[in-house]
Amino acid sequence: MNKHKDFLVTTPFWFTEFYKSLSERDVFCLKTSAIIAATGKSREYISRLFKKAVGRTLVDYLNACRIEYAKKMLISSSSDIIEISLECGYENLSTFYHLFKSKTGISPKKYRDNCKRL
Repeated sequence: MNKHKDFLVTTPFWFTEFYKSLSERDVFCLKTSAIIAATGKSREYISRLFKKAVGRTLVDYLNACRIEYAKKMLISSSSDIIEISLECGYENLSTFYHLFKSKTGISPKKYRDNCKRL
């Protein structure tokens, strides 16, 4: 077992359930503050525990989930990029473009165009 999995085994049950819930679209597309508030724990505590258990920040993890979802939407739907951005939980299109490009190396439009050619 790797360090990440070992820590998840030794974390409180609520944290394991919290972590599992983050892979659900209805959860990872919420604002980070709402996700943290639902735990009833402080932002600092959640941030520290998440970083220790998962090896990355909660925000980075959520952004990765959102971008993966956006990639699926760009391929499977004809929705406008702004609609996909909003559906993924980004209120600012510029932020979405920046994060998408930093994670994939290309813009959402180019990603969609490249996938259509395949």
